[in-house]
Amino acid sequence: MADAEAAATHPDHGQTNPTANSIPDGGKLVDPIDKYTALAVRGTIVGIGLAGVIIYLRNSRLFHKFQHVNQIPKDFIRKELELKGRVREVLPSGELRVEHEPVMKIPFLPKRKNVNSGLLNLRLAGVELSQSGQQFLAKDLRLTNKPVTFTVIKDVEGAPDVVDADVTVKRTAFGRTNLNVEVVRRGYARVPGPDQVKHLKSLQTVPAYSRLISRLLMSEKVADRRGVGVWERDTWVESVQSYPSQVSGIIRSAAITKAVVLLYNVTKDVILYGVKLTQQTYYLVLAIAAHLQNGYRRFATGVDRLTDKYNKVRQRIGK
Repeated sequence: MADAEAAATHPDHGQTNPTANSIPDGGKLVDPIDKYTALAVRGTIVGIGLAGVIIYLRNSRLFHKFQHVNQIPKDFIRKELELKGRVREVLPSGELRVEHEPVMKIPFLPKRKNVNSGLLNLRLAGVELSQSGQQFLAKDLRLTNKPVTFTVIKDVEGAPDVVDADVTVKRTAFGRTNLNVEVVRRGYARVPGPDQVKHLKSLQTVPAYSRLISRLLMSEKVADRRGVGVWERDTWVESVQSYPSQVSGIIRSAAITKAVVLLYNVTKDVILYGVKLTQQTYYLVLAIAAHLQNGYRRFATGVDRLTDKYNKVRQRIGK
């Protein structure tokens, strides 16, 4: 009875609850505010994730633009990764100043604004350029603004702003030229000799440098056979004119000629030493004979004196 009276006196007595009537049996009530909050949280998480990915991509070395050779990771050098760039300047010494291009590009990422873009100083590894080779690189090839691919071989001792690299330039749509091999094949450069300590040390410690030198030596043999550049030889007229001196030089350097000269010198020395030895022996014999003669005279004088004394003593005894 008390519960019934309380229900009859409640303000909502006699009114129906529309929300309760609108929920089907077995259904679940969803608050719209909770629904949008979940979407906002998910969107925030996705946005933060995308921002992190973009920051990672922009700061990753694979997407980074190197502006100094010191920025090139040691892993790139050790793994011999091929880098790309565009030649902006060729120095009179033959060094290339290259604007690096990232290994991988993402079109939708905004580019960083950098007015003073640094250039990488690259030196052709494993070659000693002649003056003609420096001019060939600086003027004849017209490398300015041409795309290149390069692999950093090693650092340059005493030059922290320069690295030795294996450089390949794109000459045509389908043609590529390796500059290290090209300058050696044309005779514009030599491979360092085995008497250079730094060269030998690099051969023993840098595998990429050793393989590059093997390729360059083959190109150097080709240039030597062709007689081009630093391997250029005299013309046939000059060769014919030099034949007499060459023949005399061949004769002088022949083994049989050296043997005859050696035999002559040995015989002459033996004869001279024999004559000197004979002279010394003769003088020695004369000296010994003189001493024997002097000694014999003294011995004879002593014998005569003893004989005289003996005779005198005998005469006195006889008297």
